[in-house]
Amino acid sequence: MYKKILYFCFFFLILFCCDFKSVFAETLRISGKDRFEVAVNVSKNGWSEGSDTVFVANYLAFADALSAAPLAYKFNSPILLTRPNELNQITKNEIKRLSPSKMYIIGGTGSINENVVNELKKIIPSIERINGVDRYEVSYNISKHFSESNTAFVANGLKFPDALSIAPYAAQMNSPIILTKEKNIPEFTVKALKRKSKTTVIGGPGSVSDAVYRKLPNPKRIGGADRFEVARNIVREFDLKSHSTFVATGFTFADALTGSVLAAKEKASLLLTRPDRLPLSLKQTVIEKGISNFTVLGGTGSIQEITARSLLPQDNKHPIEGYSNMKSYTTGQTIDLFIHSPEANYSIDFIRFGQQNNLVHSIRNIPGKKQNYYSDAFAEGALWEKSYSYQIPSNWSSGMYAAKIFDDKNEFYITFIVKDKYSKNIAVLASTNTWEAYNNWGGKSLYSHERKNNKLYYNEIVSFQRPNPEATPIGNEGHLANGERYILSWLEENRYPYSMLTDMDVHQQPNRLKEFNAVVVSTHSEYWTTAMYKALQAYLNSGGNVLYLSGNGIYWRSAVNGQQIEVKKDGGYHSFTKEKGGLFYQTGTPETALMGVGYRSTGFSVPAPYQVVNSSHWIFKGTGVKNGSRIGTRGLNTVKGSTGGASGWETDQVDRDTPKNYVMLAKGTNTTGAGAHMIYYDHKGGGGVFSTGSITFGGSLAVDNQLTQMVKNVLNHFLK
Repeated sequence: MYKKILYFCFFFLILFCCDFKSVFAETLRISGKDRFEVAVNVSKNGWSEGSDTVFVANYLAFADALSAAPLAYKFNSPILLTRPNELNQITKNEIKRLSPSKMYIIGGTGSINENVVNELKKIIPSIERINGVDRYEVSYNISKHFSESNTAFVANGLKFPDALSIAPYAAQMNSPIILTKEKNIPEFTVKALKRKSKTTVIGGPGSVSDAVYRKLPNPKRIGGADRFEVARNIVREFDLKSHSTFVATGFTFADALTGSVLAAKEKASLLLTRPDRLPLSLKQTVIEKGISNFTVLGGTGSIQEITARSLLPQDNKHPIEGYSNMKSYTTGQTIDLFIHSPEANYSIDFIRFGQQNNLVHSIRNIPGKKQNYYSDAFAEGALWEKSYSYQIPSNWSSGMYAAKIFDDKNEFYITFIVKDKYSKNIAVLASTNTWEAYNNWGGKSLYSHERKNNKLYYNEIVSFQRPNPEATPIGNEGHLANGERYILSWLEENRYPYSMLTDMDVHQQPNRLKEFNAVVVSTHSEYWTTAMYKALQAYLNSGGNVLYLSGNGIYWRSAVNGQQIEVKKDGGYHSFTKEKGGLFYQTGTPETALMGVGYRSTGFSVPAPYQVVNSSHWIFKGTGVKNGSRIGTRGLNTVKGSTGGASGWETDQVDRDTPKNYVMLAKGTNTTGAGAHMIYYDHKGGGGVFSTGSITFGGSLAVDNQLTQMVKNVLNHFLK
């Protein structure tokens, strides 16, 4: 008995010490078989003890009731719905239960005819109709009840979502919602605004034009790309900190209309969703505001059950982790870090990775914050709150950096690139698309798949806006950032200044490549966009030089949209660009036409040396090799337990699209998987291409004197 008492004391202590709504996070649904029943159930939920006043509106004439919510809230009244010429029984029964002393009917006889009014008078004799010749006069007549307020919200009278989204806030602020047209202001709207000194327009210029906006008293606009974003921006604008929100469909409006008064009564926000999935803007709001309790308005026909169940983000039980807002920066720009920190405090070390791993800046004892995420964060991004910002100093040289974030228990690396504002002789391309393709954080990478009817279906979209443990610069396995580190170290050790670019930089600014005498494609540059391919093609045509120190490069055609990358491994058409996806060489743009070699699913190659086949070529000058000599016998890549071999992992070979003037320099001696082809050719544009066709080449270059001399010969030839 004593133990039971202790247990219950401990349980209630937890309740008092924690945020109550966080402990009891839940999703409730107020539904019904139709909009009449939903309205009745909203009324029962919020006015269980009855109401002195009730509002009644036409179940189809949303415009009449659009501006009624603030007034209904002012009178602490629910809004019920009826047919225009018939009072349905469920509404009639609810009016009897509420036992009001007064009723307001919204709209003229075209919305609710006198037959319905006469039937209502049998229940309650005191009825007042707020009507008008159109929705704008109805809005004006409602606004008369707010003569004491000098502010108003203005929304398009023909586009309902904006007015619905603002309804709970307008109600709480005792301000009317006044309707207007998109491109001109109706006469009654002008009247309604006469004594208002401040207006807030809800919706973008497509809802209320700039011309109308400028004619309003002291206007301010809350817009957005769509109705969902407008609702999100309303919450942001008014900094509503409630842990609760009401959620309604953004496509049918009766549920939101009747529910908005209850939302105002409970001091909750109102967000809009799609029936079958949550909009990004809704998820952002839930994450930002820490919303943990939801009231869903309407049945499963309005908002599907799977959508309702997914409103609450997943509890993040990971140790410290984070991501940056971009993958590359120039000095002077600000890097924003988004960090999940389960401990009370964490610290940051900024480190530059090259020949030496140099600590360049430290910050200590930053307050930590737990950050949750949705189950589709792999595609939509983590949506976390910004944790820390830092302006990159002017003395940071171009290269690979990481923000090492750590607490007393764990550490995590957020890898990013610093670019030069002005070009150097050599550009090194960081394969950031490939880093993200392998990132499984949030549940899926571009390699995640499921089998249906003996066919593999791959996940097609991932986001850059999420932690990426695969892109850590530490470790020796070496096919992503940690592998590219070896080539950077070699360049610095041998005193070749370089500037780094990311895949996204080339995609967005294709002409940047032309600033450089030589471009190094590094390690595992697998995922390219068409814009990147064309940029490299144009660079070569203009006389540029390329060192392809990579394997499995320019393989999957990718599409980029904002912070997302899409890959159609089934060869379908990208939703972002409408272009055909799949493998580059299967879509008329073979990588071998540029690099001379390409990967053809020849299997995993355990690292092995190359064997020289053309020792008289100038690339071998000073190496002392002969035909048959083996080069690249050891390396730093610990692939499958291997301790060396410059030809390995995934390896590339020549094919029919390789330029005919290529020279075979060496071939990988791999016994498992195909050996890499090392080639050189003079491009017709005037430059040259040196290709190694191997992921593990960089790990051997870092420790092999013969490979070092060869790459020096190539660079010196390109840079002369």
